[in-house]
Amino acid sequence: MKLLFLHGWTSVPGGRKPTFLASHGHEVLNPALPDDDFDTAVRIAQAEFDQHHPDVVVGSSRGGAGAMNMQSGDTPLVLLCPAWKNWGTATIVKLNTIILHSRADDVIPFADSEELIANSGLPKQALIEVGNDHRLADDEPLKAMLEACEQLGNGNDLVDVTVYHLEMLKHSERSVPSPRDGLAVLHVQAPSVPYYRFLYNAVGKDYHWLSRRKLSDAELAAVIQDPRNELHVLHVEGSPAGFAELDRRQPNEVELVQFGLMSDFIGQGLGKWFLQWTIDKVRSYEPSRFWLHTCTLDHAAALPTYKKAGFVQFKEEAIRREP
Repeated sequence: MKLLFLHGWTSVPGGRKPTFLASHGHEVLNPALPDDDFDTAVRIAQAEFDQHHPDVVVGSSRGGAGAMNMQSGDTPLVLLCPAWKNWGTATIVKLNTIILHSRADDVIPFADSEELIANSGLPKQALIEVGNDHRLADDEPLKAMLEACEQLGNGNDLVDVTVYHLEMLKHSERSVPSPRDGLAVLHVQAPSVPYYRFLYNAVGKDYHWLSRRKLSDAELAAVIQDPRNELHVLHVEGSPAGFAELDRRQPNEVELVQFGLMSDFIGQGLGKWFLQWTIDKVRSYEPSRFWLHTCTLDHAAALPTYKKAGFVQFKEEAIRREP
């Protein structure tokens, strides 16, 4: 999950709260916000939001006021002792907001958050009393902050997934005949972001592909336009039917990052043939290791297909993730 964390007055990026969120597997955007100019701080936060499209905005104290004064659409807010009476003009928050505050806070009165909840028409449960001071940097408030982010960012809809990691250390010698005429695989060098997103969504929408969807356009372009990241698109009679994405950025190994077919082309023997084409392509680079991962959200045939092609499972893990 991608989080935009706005720090408080006299604080700096890299503090305990954003570090705690990052340590739990979340991508945390944590821009430096000037102490002496609130309007500039809000503009910086807005620019980060517009560029990266976070799943949740987290604001601590003055950063909470900044979050309230941004244009963040329907993106949820998690506010920690928000100093809304001290900075900015916003006096209400959106419905998908959770506020954490300590009744012992001697900087921003707990009553300010009670008033904010009432102004916004939020239920009392949206205000969580936690911690022993203004900083909210002890274990209990940190855990409450994490839970609030995951609750709002994931819509309380995490799913249990089993991830299978497979590798090929010795090239498969099998041969797969072409299932039909009119097949071509094109290496698309420096693909545009819209073209890549079209392929990614067309192939992955039924299998909950997520990782590339959460990247900003700039972040995605940096990956897919790296010459060591290859996009090979299968065409059937000139129409795109699927793609394989190879990551060659690590020495002596290749990762099959994405592989799949569009739904109209499944069940025709194309997947088996295209996978072997991909294996043969990787063989030409002579890596020591060719590896991938798949999971229980993928097509039911994915895992057995990879194993029949010569990949060997070396790891299995159970995770919870967004659907």
